[in-house]
Amino acid sequence: METFLISVPEKKSSLVKQLLKELGVIINAETEKSPNKTTIASMKKTSKGEGLTKSANHADLMQKLNS
Repeated sequence: METFLISVPEKKSSLVKQLLKELGVIINAETEKSPNKTTIASMKKTSKGEGLTKSANHADLMQKLNS
């Protein structure tokens, strides 16, 4: 077997994994040490206080998130 290191766009990774699996390719996914763009966007929103839910306790938080 040969070893390749490929970069796959996040939106296409599941498709590529399915195709490789069908071909019998063993996938050893290496993740980047830096966060992806979705994580970075979420971190920026959180640092600004956007999208946060205030709650009195865990049960209150779960009720708010599930409603």
